[in-house]
Amino acid sequence: MKLPLTRLLASLVLVTSSENFTVAQAVAPAKAASSEPIPVIIDTDIGGAIDDAFALGLAIVSPELEILGITTVGGGNEYDRFVGQSKDRDDHRAWLTCRFLTQVGAKPIPVAAGAEPQHKTPIDNQIQYRRHPAAIYNRTMKPAKESAVELMAKLLKERDDVTIIALGPLTNVARLLKDEPTAAKRIKRIVIMGGAIDIGYDGSKRPEPEWNLKTDIAAAQQVFASSIPLTLVPLDVTANLALTKELRTELFAAQTPLTWQLQNLYELWNDDTPILFDPVAIAATFSQPTVIVRPMKLKVTTSGLTTRAADGHEVTVASQIDIPAFLQWYVDRITKTGERVLPRPVANLSTMIEVGSFPAQIHTFENYETDIEKRWWMCGKVERAESEAKLGQRVCRAVLTQDFDDRQGDTKAMYRAVIFNPVPGPPMGPNTRLRFQYKLSGTDTLRIQLYSLTNGYHRYLSLQGLQQDKWQTGCVDMTAMRRPDGTGGPLAVDERIDDIQFYVDPRAELLIDNIALYEAAPASESRPFPRRIHYTGWFDTGKQGVEWQGAFEIVEYAKPRKWKFARSLSRADGSSQISLSLRGQRELDEKVVLQLKLQAPANTELKIQLLLSGETQGSSQVLSLPADDFQTVFLQFKVPTGTKVDEIQITSPAGVVFGIDDVLLFTPAE
Repeated sequence: MKLPLTRLLASLVLVTSSENFTVAQAVAPAKAASSEPIPVIIDTDIGGAIDDAFALGLAIVSPELEILGITTVGGGNEYDRFVGQSKDRDDHRAWLTCRFLTQVGAKPIPVAAGAEPQHKTPIDNQIQYRRHPAAIYNRTMKPAKESAVELMAKLLKERDDVTIIALGPLTNVARLLKDEPTAAKRIKRIVIMGGAIDIGYDGSKRPEPEWNLKTDIAAAQQVFASSIPLTLVPLDVTANLALTKELRTELFAAQTPLTWQLQNLYELWNDDTPILFDPVAIAATFSQPTVIVRPMKLKVTTSGLTTRAADGHEVTVASQIDIPAFLQWYVDRITKTGERVLPRPVANLSTMIEVGSFPAQIHTFENYETDIEKRWWMCGKVERAESEAKLGQRVCRAVLTQDFDDRQGDTKAMYRAVIFNPVPGPPMGPNTRLRFQYKLSGTDTLRIQLYSLTNGYHRYLSLQGLQQDKWQTGCVDMTAMRRPDGTGGPLAVDERIDDIQFYVDPRAELLIDNIALYEAAPASESRPFPRRIHYTGWFDTGKQGVEWQGAFEIVEYAKPRKWKFARSLSRADGSSQISLSLRGQRELDEKVVLQLKLQAPANTELKIQLLLSGETQGSSQVLSLPADDFQTVFLQFKVPTGTKVDEIQITSPAGVVFGIDDVLLFTPAE
């Protein structure tokens, strides 16, 4: 039930001081507090549970707070070679925070990552938010060069009466107390979201070690043993603060820059109903009418439990909260900041074309059946396919994002998108096509966009009048793409591309599967398009051992040919071999075909095998070429359906060197 603010304020009752309870004074959400804002430093493990993002949003729109800086705690994320990540810290959370602050229009705020060692809690699907080009290519605020503790100490030395709001494990805060004691003495208060005094996560009378404290128990004990005033917001008052579907609908309906970013991170999160643990800690920092606090003496045990103790630290504890009132207050405050933003109309209209026969070349594909390329799923969440789709077992659902085109795209608006990055950026041919399967709901319009590594800009085309609520196969001529202003020209031969992007209106839904970027078939081709693609391997771009894994060397063709191929390596027994790793296990159908270009001395017998962990799957193939130039060969393997392979191995007799190119492993159409 929603309570009008006047009724809510009238209903608040001050508990008597003899019971050691106090009630914070009421503040109107739309007005700034009468006193000066409270200077705060927020320490967060954003990128995991979504309540950190909801808390950061609340802090940004709260006039009672002046955010001096934000620090991040936690690590365990993969090094990202594209962004020059700091060598002594995992700064993915810091970059995620910087992008969030930039996109919501917050004033510049310094952000710093905690130095190693940190507890290892990798960011979930929200890593996509961090890997957006806006952050990768420094179009947002940037993390500070200092570590979290260094930034905290610097800010504390510059300002008096600073409150630290700790929304994650207390690793950084404890280090600050130990390494910067002079600066730490200037802390006015530490507000901690953590602990469980009388109840557990499920609200039962079963106290348990709370995540933020148990993750770094030694740090929690150090902070609780300090002489700094502490305010604790435990599970006792937060465990039941569920942001229901109705409240989420109300929140996201505002469609402001802030609510779009919160919805974006929420959709990437790996759960359904947010519990607003951390926003209560933000609210407890200033006067907020729904939270009741009282003093307690507490200590943290060696098992991470937060217990009452006569010799414990005297802590101000949030002990009671009006849940419906707090949740409605939160939604009202967030939604009343900012104007609604929706995307502009599409342009460069095109039409679908026929898929055609077997491609002259398949540049790249993605069917979402394995997690092998998950690192390059730039936007979208994989889910189990609907039975009626008759596709693979998994499809990709579009999630919110901003346009990847920062030059001529509408970067202030949000879209719903599926984006796949075909690393390491293949070169195109003269007749590039894109085939995909899709299901639209809530719109009949789809925009398809591609980034040119060669030219450094995006091109797109749009489709309208598409059928909704049914799986369809689509195909477009990618040479029809242009820049938003109509310039850019068609894709050129040998132009390298990146980021295959599908966009729809943010209020619509889109599912994508079986993406294939390919060259149109020659007129003489009679074979049908492959039913399934399992692997493509070309060696024109990328490095051996990184993008192309296995035992071989990548060499350039002799002029006038362009680009590169893979050449065999000699073995101890004198034979020559290429071991091409498929970068993970690929599940096959009963009949699969291995198509590739081979070069070897005429009449040389080559042995070709599909392997799983070194064991041959199905029968080996033996062939010899009639000439020593590159020739396209087709090898059919029959294996039990569901067989998995992770390597293609080709071996020649002693003294023979050979080469391969344009490897394609596929299931043929019936």
